[in-house]
Amino acid sequence: MSHHAATRRPVPLTTLLETWVADQLITPEQADRIRLRGDVLAQPPAVQELPHERSSLVTEALGYLGGVIIVVASILIASLYWDQVGTTARLVIVGGVAAVLLAAGFAIPQRIGDVGLRLRSVLWLASTGAFAGFLGLLGGDALDLAGEHVFLMVSAGVAAYATGLWVVGRTPVQQLAMMVGLMLTAAALTNELEVNDALPGFAVWGVALIWLLLGWGGVLEPRRLAMAFGAAGMFAGALTTIPTHAGIVLALATSVAVVATAVVFRDLLMLAVGALGTLMVLPSSVIELFPGELAAPIVMLVVGALLVGAGLFIARRRHTEPQAVTPAHDFSAGTPVAAVTAAGIAGVAVAVVIVVLALV
Repeated sequence: MSHHAATRRPVPLTTLLETWVADQLITPEQADRIRLRGDVLAQPPAVQELPHERSSLVTEALGYLGGVIIVVASILIASLYWDQVGTTARLVIVGGVAAVLLAAGFAIPQRIGDVGLRLRSVLWLASTGAFAGFLGLLGGDALDLAGEHVFLMVSAGVAAYATGLWVVGRTPVQQLAMMVGLMLTAAALTNELEVNDALPGFAVWGVALIWLLLGWGGVLEPRRLAMAFGAAGMFAGALTTIPTHAGIVLALATSVAVVATAVVFRDLLMLAVGALGTLMVLPSSVIELFPGELAAPIVMLVVGALLVGAGLFIARRRHTEPQAVTPAHDFSAGTPVAAVTAAGIAGVAVAVVIVVLALV
């Protein structure tokens, strides 16, 4: 008997609790509390992670500070000797800054986790800006191109550069830089057609719409952030078209569509973008449509009340609706096939409108 007692294996806590509940020695609620208490006691002390967290924060802070110092020092050096050096030296300086920041991003070790991702994305964003300056110098000073051609060269180069960095890193910062580069490229290409001033903004709007649709379908991730990027880009494009009557209609339709989408999808981030975008496009649109001292504030008061009501509606539905109930048709997340199809249709439609208006 003593030999068996000495060699008996310890019984797991979960098995003991199930046995005690079955024998009615304790209640299921007491078993849950004991199990929770045992899990907490089994956790390693949180203080063990403090040295690593502190070193990561120091690494991140030093990386940001170093990147800022590199950029500021380069600007100071350039300002002192810019007029005394030739075009080649200017290209070397700006291109060297872009290369150093790019290499610094690649040199960050993967083992430091999220800190490394944030630091790398910021360094690569600064490298993208320096690369844009390099292309501007190359096109304007070295190649002596016209202003619109330099704009196309810089925007297309930045789009390609940012796309390559996004493929490597897949961070939201690089995704945003890629989207901005593609929007500017669309505007530059449209501007090459010698059209009116509103059509480049419409091209920007079209690229942003495609972005929103690809985010909706999960082709671009994170889904909600990509949709918010697209909605913000649509407002940015619509803003540049407001002097025309068609642009005013486009801006107001964008506001309605983004806010309505946020309400249907119960997306507070999208609603925030819609509210901010509406605040930017509404005053100028209302003043153009209703030239009166009292019309603009009244319309803004009504729209503001509607936005507050939409926010309260989303917040109440998100917190009061049972989580276990799954709607029969959830349109807030599309499929990649549907998203790519819708994005292709939108791109073709925008391109056709631009070409037709350019030929008229």
